[in-house]
Amino acid sequence: MQWLASISVRRPIFATVLILIVVVVGLVGYGKLNIDRFPNVDLPVVSVTTVLRGAAPEEIETELTDRIEEAVNTISSIDELRSTSTEGVSQVFITFLLNKNVDIAAQEVRDHLATILGDLPQGTEIPVVSKLDPDAAPVLFVAVESTRPIRDITELADKKIRQALENVSGVGQVTIVGGRKRQIQVYLDPSKLRAAGLTAIDVQRAIVAQNVTAPGGTIDTGPRRLTFRVRGRVSSPDALGDVVIRQAEGHPILVRDVGRVVDGEEEAESSALLDGKPAVVLSIRKQSGENSVAVVDALRDRLGDLQKTLPAGIHLQVIRDNTETTRTSLSAVREHLVLGALLAALVVLLFLGNLRSTLIAALAIPTSIIGTFMAMWVMNFTMNTITLLALALAVGIVIDDAIVVLENIFRFIDQKRVRPMPAAIYATREIGLAVLASTLSLLAVFMPVAFMGGIPGRFLKSFGLTMAAAIAISLFVSFTLTPMLASRWLRLDPLPASERKKYLLERVVDVFYRPIEAAYMRLLGWVMNHRWVVVVAAGATLGSCIPLLKAVPKGFLPKNDEAQFEITVRTPEGTSLAATNLAVERIAREVRGWPEVTATVLTIGDTAEKTPNLAKIFVRLVPPDQRKLSQDQLQDKVRHEIVPKQPKEYRMQVLAVAAFSGGGFSSATVQYIMTGPDLEKLTGYAAEATKQLKAIPGAVDVDTSLVTGNPEIEATVNRRKAADLGVNVMDVAQAAQLLVGGVKVSRYEEQGNEYDILVRADEKYRTNPEGLGILSVPSARLGTVPLLDVVNLQRGEGPSQVNRYARQRQVTFYANTAPGVGGGEVGTAFEKAVKDLHLPLEYSVVPLGQSKEIGRTARNFAIAFALAFVFMFLILAAQFESWLHPVTILLAL
Repeated sequence: MQWLASISVRRPIFATVLILIVVVVGLVGYGKLNIDRFPNVDLPVVSVTTVLRGAAPEEIETELTDRIEEAVNTISSIDELRSTSTEGVSQVFITFLLNKNVDIAAQEVRDHLATILGDLPQGTEIPVVSKLDPDAAPVLFVAVESTRPIRDITELADKKIRQALENVSGVGQVTIVGGRKRQIQVYLDPSKLRAAGLTAIDVQRAIVAQNVTAPGGTIDTGPRRLTFRVRGRVSSPDALGDVVIRQAEGHPILVRDVGRVVDGEEEAESSALLDGKPAVVLSIRKQSGENSVAVVDALRDRLGDLQKTLPAGIHLQVIRDNTETTRTSLSAVREHLVLGALLAALVVLLFLGNLRSTLIAALAIPTSIIGTFMAMWVMNFTMNTITLLALALAVGIVIDDAIVVLENIFRFIDQKRVRPMPAAIYATREIGLAVLASTLSLLAVFMPVAFMGGIPGRFLKSFGLTMAAAIAISLFVSFTLTPMLASRWLRLDPLPASERKKYLLERVVDVFYRPIEAAYMRLLGWVMNHRWVVVVAAGATLGSCIPLLKAVPKGFLPKNDEAQFEITVRTPEGTSLAATNLAVERIAREVRGWPEVTATVLTIGDTAEKTPNLAKIFVRLVPPDQRKLSQDQLQDKVRHEIVPKQPKEYRMQVLAVAAFSGGGFSSATVQYIMTGPDLEKLTGYAAEATKQLKAIPGAVDVDTSLVTGNPEIEATVNRRKAADLGVNVMDVAQAAQLLVGGVKVSRYEEQGNEYDILVRADEKYRTNPEGLGILSVPSARLGTVPLLDVVNLQRGEGPSQVNRYARQRQVTFYANTAPGVGGGEVGTAFEKAVKDLHLPLEYSVVPLGQSKEIGRTARNFAIAFALAFVFMFLILAAQFESWLHPVTILLAL
């Protein structure tokens, strides 16, 4: 590198052009860098979501989940295979090894699923295959508030607001929570159906056959060509009642003769309350790889324009902006970046006592940092907390090489009385190897971090490479810009240092620096005379890493005060959506009464499962500098003041807002899975393990995924009676599903929009077991027969969800940690407690999610540390030209 310094001194324009290229490209790259909270990381997790409406969890497990797992289990490089079967929904999560390309993995999953599509039960919707993309998480939540009926608000939100927001560049998907869309409902009267000799299936077939529009071909008249089209759709909801079901005794039987048509709204599957008031919430996701901050800014501008066009009484309110944390974090890191650069320059000024020298050294900081933006752009990194943390750390490092080179040039000029230009060349040549060795040593420390394994390694890759780029560019600057400027800006004083009069700044520096120098020289002399003390101290320091590592709290992400958290509440199984709304709103109302809380958003059914008894309260807090209690303390306050007052049947957790979502992972700090062949025994072992987990100090919000006690009514077909009466079991199932659950049989078109037509029994016949006795099913011998003639009804209980891991049933344990406690400590204590239970060999407990990654991270850091030691040893051995020099080994350690 000395030749580069020599050229830069002799050809200053060449050196200036080189630096300008770095700066200009760096500034261009800075303008093209996306801004996000975390790096854009591809996680090889693929999910398969399959819907079979009305099916019980155990049916979903056997009919869908097991078949899907069997199909995808043969794909190569699978690390984990997990699934959740709930009412009507099967979700299978396939986690691949990190070296697997997620796009290839998703395509392989689709190919394997294609082989079993024909074997899935009738009525199963096409499985949806999606890959986990943390970068495509929701960035904005908008509430549509109004006193109008919820159907009108939903119609406006769906047809106008959602479509307008989806047109914003960078927006991937807009989901509506708490809305109830318009729906044309046909409520059948079972008694009238029986009197007419009809079944619900007859009504379904009639509507499907008589509400269609079909192409009829073309008519060629010679000079003209006409399109022939058959229009058979109903023109209005009332016209649906005129659809003919059957001709009987010379007159038609219409839909209105056996039921009533209602222009209504969907049955509520989700709910949203903003500060206790009903609202329709829009969850907006961005596209992968897009700039989160830019997307949210564009969305806010579009919302402002939309508000001006909305009818009076409709208000749009941003209730949650997930980029606020990103903006705050990036702003803080940028502030530290600037302050670090200024303080580093100030320290240089205090020790050198020369403004020109300080300016030369300080220029290395912005030049190196701007050059790092160029490297980040080339490596396709983003501006996030990880890369900016690397830049903030690099501020104090990138100036080191320039200071070493500058100080030696200054020494040549001031003490050896050499003119600036040759002094810059000779001084850089003398110190070049040492500067190169020290820079390579730093690279040896940070480069292994970039090649760590596991998910943390994917995130820390940008940290290690950004640091390495900054250090490498600082080396380039120290051999080009620094000697070139020193040769032009520094001056050779005609008088020696001992004879010339010192300036005020130099005298101040002498007062400050001389005592430090004297103390350091005395310490250095003592150390050189007592080398064994240094060796013992270094060994003790190295040995203390293991116990200190165990004592430090561990977690996948640090606990930050983001001025927001969530409370999840699961009411007893069987609780309706309306009852859950009332019960959980009381909790939200109490939380809103705290002075630290600015707003609460209660949502129910905002997941794919649409669980009516699972609610989530999002709590927004005032900024941290405006309250005395931290976010962690407020979460603890909820656990101690609110949770104990709730019924024991409520299952509650207080969580920080998850930084990532999807993939079936929970945001709980501690997660473990227990698997086994026997569900009954597994339940018993899980209960004992839960007691052990609750007894661990620092473990809070302890819960499991085991959810039982879901009330249900089972209709068992009496096959002998059904055969005697000419009733097919499939017809019984279809009729029951049609009358009780309801089926969307067709679509109604109006002004370019389509709405579902739902057929089901009238409410009084499907809301109690007694009403079911009037329902009828088709019979090949008698036309129709009462449902209760061929089925036996009995009450029972079943699981609300069935969880599996590696194709075995499993129970997942969840826990968070109290303030000041890390997830690693709780996890280690839990693993020890499980060993004391002496589980049979066929039952095992393995970490999941954050708990799994904490263990992997510790091993990966150990490997990175070992690699760093090897690199340092090789570099220092080359510097001292000896492989066994004691100083080499000591410095490497």
